[in-house]
Amino acid sequence: MEISVLASGSNGNCCLVEDKNTSILIDAGKSGREIEFRMDKLGKNMENVDAILLTHSHHDHTAGAGVLSRRYNVPVYITSKVYSEVRFKLGDIDRKTFFLDKSFKIKNLLVKPIATSHNVPSCGFVINKKFGLFTDTGHATVQMKNSISKLKAVFIESNHDIDMLINGPYPAFLKQWILSSQGHLSNIDASSLIQSKGKNLSLALLGHLSGNNNTIEVASKTFESLVKRKISFSVCSREEVSGKFEV
Repeated sequence: MEISVLASGSNGNCCLVEDKNTSILIDAGKSGREIEFRMDKLGKNMENVDAILLTHSHHDHTAGAGVLSRRYNVPVYITSKVYSEVRFKLGDIDRKTFFLDKSFKIKNLLVKPIATSHNVPSCGFVINKKFGLFTDTGHATVQMKNSISKLKAVFIESNHDIDMLINGPYPAFLKQWILSSQGHLSNIDASSLIQSKGKNLSLALLGHLSGNNNTIEVASKTFESLVKRKISFSVCSREEVSGKFEV
């Protein structure tokens, strides 16, 4: 299985997951044109995508989903609660409804939605029992912890450095929300989770970095200081395609 990170951050999120004959996008939080451009940079084509899966309703995860669904006749997999929040933005799409913790198949890929904790209904996904993607969650849910312990690779939110956030320019209410159980995982949260639960992991991708309260260097330093086992890791860029990873 190959993982391609097209975008990761509050300015847009999109991850391509493929095996030999199945291809899915998890989130489509850039414009349709930008996602097409980034796919092309990786030698990929939207015409080969079999489905778009949405984690939640925020614009940085859904912006291009409706356009791409119509342009390429690709179904959008979404929960009923999330659809109720974004149906007008998505427009006319081929909608497929899924349910939390209930697995479903897209051709050769087995997908299990996993509950996360955000200020809107949200989830992550485990693919083929090997790879998990978890972003936009204020804490690691029980379902996340149980899943990560069995995975070979994980893409996980490492949103902010706590000191940078506390001492930064955000208003107090926004800082409090980010730090809450319905906000975002810090570098320490993400790396500690991988250290405590990721005993079978061989690859960790850190993503959804804040543009104001984090840097690639700070996230990397935190990971290296807290994760004591040998795990390949990469911190994904907010601005560029972060490349392809084999699982």
